[in-house]
Amino acid sequence: MGNDGGSIPKRHELVKTKTTRSRDSEAALTHQQWAYCALSKQPLRAPVVACPLGRMYNKDALIAHLLAPSPAASPYGLDGHQVAGHIRSLRDVVTLRLTPNPALDPSASGTAADKDDEATLAGAAGAADRPPPAAFVCPVSLREMNGSVRFVYRAPCGCVVSDSALRELRRIDPTPSTSASPDDARGARACPIDGAPDDEVSAARAEQYVPLNPKGEELERMREAWDVQKARDKEDKRLAKKKRKAAVGAGDDEAGGSAAASGEGSKKARKADGASKAAAAVRAAAAAHAPAVKAGASVPQLSATLAAKLADEKRKQSPAIASLYVKKGEDEMRVRPLPLSVALCSPSSVR
Repeated sequence: MGNDGGSIPKRHELVKTKTTRSRDSEAALTHQQWAYCALSKQPLRAPVVACPLGRMYNKDALIAHLLAPSPAASPYGLDGHQVAGHIRSLRDVVTLRLTPNPALDPSASGTAADKDDEATLAGAAGAADRPPPAAFVCPVSLREMNGSVRFVYRAPCGCVVSDSALRELRRIDPTPSTSASPDDARGARACPIDGAPDDEVSAARAEQYVPLNPKGEELERMREAWDVQKARDKEDKRLAKKKRKAAVGAGDDEAGGSAAASGEGSKKARKADGASKAAAAVRAAAAAHAPAVKAGASVPQLSATLAAKLADEKRKQSPAIASLYVKKGEDEMRVRPLPLSVALCSPSSVR
């Protein structure tokens, strides 16, 4: 071993090191992506939803994640936030219309739960010599949805089809599909996969085909497109809110201006009405105190009328006030002597 002109052994040839487990194969990872929920890591069960990044989730698992008050409180921890952190509500996902694999016979022996597991699991464990059967297939070509071929889903209806079958459908009928139902005279947009017309909510959204479980550069492009879409939606909401506020402010200003104008008008009207009433009262008082004189009367007639008016006012006065205007004689103005009884009772007589 050395010093003899031979080969020099290396360290790994002399020292036995601990062998590390190799990572899961690409086939196992692909099987996990297409057969299990990306959030809960449980087998996919209906209803299944997909996000704009092409990941598939069990709807109940996604709802439990969205109801968590914080990422740390999520039942799936921070890993769930990394996987589904871009989803804010159920409006961001689409419910998929999946076609079950007819090769998986649900009438096989076992309980109902076992049958469901058999229909949802992509094959049984231990079948290493053959690929496990997929739970879902393409409704057009019946190719298994196991990652060997590219699959897309149509937004907003959620129909899942293989990309090759979709290209074939477009080659056969390149025109946009419309509803052939005689009840729908407007010719609403219809899905080219199952022919079902879109409802009002779905028809309002743009039609697009989103690939399932993309990889590499395609995933990055989809992520950037989703970020741009969210930023655009946020800006549209801000502009719509600003427009509503401006409309409400303009309505308030118009109502305030009309109210102020009506208030000023009513104030002026009340002021003019009060002035007219005061003038009428003054005229009425002057007419009441003025003597009734006819047109063309002479000066003696005016004097007689004035004297009669003054005599009438004196008669209306109280006796106490009328006594002030009575002319007394000289005898009444003299001091009369007091009676004897009154004089005896006076304080000077007591003394």
